[in-house]
Amino acid sequence: MNALELKNIEYTYSRNTPFENKVLDGISVSFEAGKVNGLIGHTGSGKSTLVQMMNGLLKPDAGEVLLFGKNIWEDPKKINDIRFRVGLVFQYPEYQLFEETCEKDIAFGPKNMGLDDGEIKRRVETSADFVGLDRDLLQKSPFELSGGQKRRVALAGIMAMEPDVLILDEPAAGLDPIGRTEIFGGIRRYQRTKGNTVIIVSHSMEDVAEYCDTLSVLRKGELLLSGECGSVFAHEKELTETGLGVPQITGFMRLLREGGMPVRDDIYTIDAAYREIMKMLGYKN
Repeated sequence: MNALELKNIEYTYSRNTPFENKVLDGISVSFEAGKVNGLIGHTGSGKSTLVQMMNGLLKPDAGEVLLFGKNIWEDPKKINDIRFRVGLVFQYPEYQLFEETCEKDIAFGPKNMGLDDGEIKRRVETSADFVGLDRDLLQKSPFELSGGQKRRVALAGIMAMEPDVLILDEPAAGLDPIGRTEIFGGIRRYQRTKGNTVIIVSHSMEDVAEYCDTLSVLRKGELLLSGECGSVFAHEKELTETGLGVPQITGFMRLLREGGMPVRDDIYTIDAAYREIMKMLGYKN
């Protein structure tokens, strides 16, 4: 079952002007319910525009955006309700923090949903736990926190609305390796606990290989590849031609194989590579 499906989407910026630019041309792509789905593409591929279609920030010139089979624009007056069901976290969301305390910032969405104080408090604390934000920080101003902590507050604010679909645009951009691991780990825990649908928009093949179940690749406003990560990464030539390539660990494993080592070359994560090398060396995993 698909949580989100975009069918025959077309969109043109600055229509009927000298600056007219068609960025999406009849694209159709779907995202499976209850999974972590990756959306990847080079700069200019149209992924940012497509993401804004998913919760109604942009309306397509043609085509349909379906949320669990229902067109989100069927009743334009209810488009705000869609934005509670499809949560979107933009790149560098910490720049959108504005409340006096972290708690108030995280509670902003649930409060606007009309929830009672007890439910709001539960959601604030639960979402803070998911992103690894110490509860002692909830009463502090978000502007006193580090960049990574601010990112956690912003992410928790969307999680607290408990959307059916959570969309994250480059959620670990600018973070160090430890911060990236913590953020993605929290996203994964959230998805497994809630059983909802997550869409991660990224340009990092390593991140989508590690954390996503499925992957869709865009190229110049069209869908190039879609499927489970392994099946997509098997198309190395097409990925390389579009400026993406495969995860670095995959290239490393292929070099080992070309050098005569009896290892598989369809390896896409560091954990899988470790197990394969240990197996080659005769160690039991």
